Amino acid sequence: MRVTFRVSPVKRSYDAVAARRLNKGIPPCNPKRKSWRPEDDRVLGTRPDDQIALLLRRTVASIKNRRRKLGICSKRARLSRPWTKNEDQLLGTRPDPELAHKFGRGLQSIRSRRRKLGVQAAPLDKAWTPRESKLLGTMPDKDLARLIGRGIATVRFHRLKLGLPPCNPIWKPWKEKDLALLGKFTDAKVAAHTGHPAGSVKMQRCKLGIPCCDSKRRPWLPEEDALLGKFSDQEVSRQTQRTFAAVRTRRIARGLAEPTARK
Repeated sequence: MRVTFRVSPVKRSYDAVAARRLNKGIPPCNPKRKSWRPEDDRVLGTRPDDQIALLLRRTVASIKNRRRKLGICSKRARLSRPWTKNEDQLLGTRPDPELAHKFGRGLQSIRSRRRKLGVQAAPLDKAWTPRESKLLGTMPDKDLARLIGRGIATVRFHRLKLGLPPCNPIWKPWKEKDLALLGKFTDAKVAAHTGHPAGSVKMQRCKLGIPCCDSKRRPWLPEEDALLGKFSDQEVSRQTQRTFAAVRTRRIARGLAEPTARK
């Protein structure tokens, strides 16, 4: 008779599980991560990274990181994409970085082709008109770059130079009344009340150094804090009826060393 055991999911928060795993010294488990085999490493550098990515069914970034980690040089494709007549006519009409982004070619390829044809480079710093400057920050940089015919990097650099915030239709600015709710209610309740995503609420609360509100969390008493650093974390955990991870986190946050770790 075959007996199977069904493991029920642990009803704990993500941070609690991660802290427990780190305390136990257990590495994270990623089912989507593929381990590198010796035969995979031997293929690196024999072809361009994009071709190896298709061959091994991995991302190009993964191929590049693994190759650089092993100190293997990349091999560029021997057959380059031929230049079209339209591309040759546009050389020198716009800055080389913008044409590189438009053509999907490397910056060095643009410069080499332009010099080969004897075409002068277009000036990088084209004067901004008052109309273009007024449009900065009123729409996303990508849309404005397409509207005025400039590169995204150029638009972003000029906007930052003028000290203008970006325009993100998804991003919602924080108001004083919304900030006053942080830490007084759970992140989920603040997110539902203010309309901000829960991740944005948590990030803003951590940025301001405001502890989270947990109705189930028992506050630390002065007599419990007095035990930290005087006894081992295991002993403090037993006396205060708290978890070992909670005691250790509290002691580290207060900058105290464990007695057993002292010399």
